[in-house]
Amino acid sequence: MISLLFDTDVLSTFGKIKRLDLLEKLFPSANFIIPTSVNNELFKAKDCGYEFVDYILDSQIFKVSSLEQEEVDFLEKLSAERRMLGAGELECISICKHRDSVLVTNDKAAKKVCDHYDIKFIDLSMILKSLIATDILTTGEVRNLIDEIEGKDRVIISDADDILNSNDL
Repeated sequence: MISLLFDTDVLSTFGKIKRLDLLEKLFPSANFIIPTSVNNELFKAKDCGYEFVDYILDSQIFKVSSLEQEEVDFLEKLSAERRMLGAGELECISICKHRDSVLVTNDKAAKKVCDHYDIKFIDLSMILKSLIATDILTTGEVRNLIDEIEGKDRVIISDADDILNSNDL
């Protein structure tokens, strides 16, 4: 069974549009995990008044996972060499490296680190393409989803045309 570790960015995107169900449909047998730091980031967002956090926490599909000692050791190394990454990204990367898990992130710097350490990752564009490829959503429904994401999450999906025209997945 695959384990997916979620960074705050993709998690909040799907939380803001209240569509965690799409992740469950796309990855029906996966373990959905967030490290302690991501859980803490969610609670900070909740304290700031962001209502989407309640939707994420109420879903109860995410298991919070603490780091094991070897992951803490690797995290310290990463922290020293990758200062531009936040605690959530660093913990996710460390766990993925040691548990052969897949990172779900939209952070460009985190994806570069994953490439460097041969860690698998999935980003928002891959998820959106996969929703079409697996017939979970139609191209039109993904177009509407992109519009909703851009409106509610204030994210610009620069490769939207590529996502919507990717029939050869």
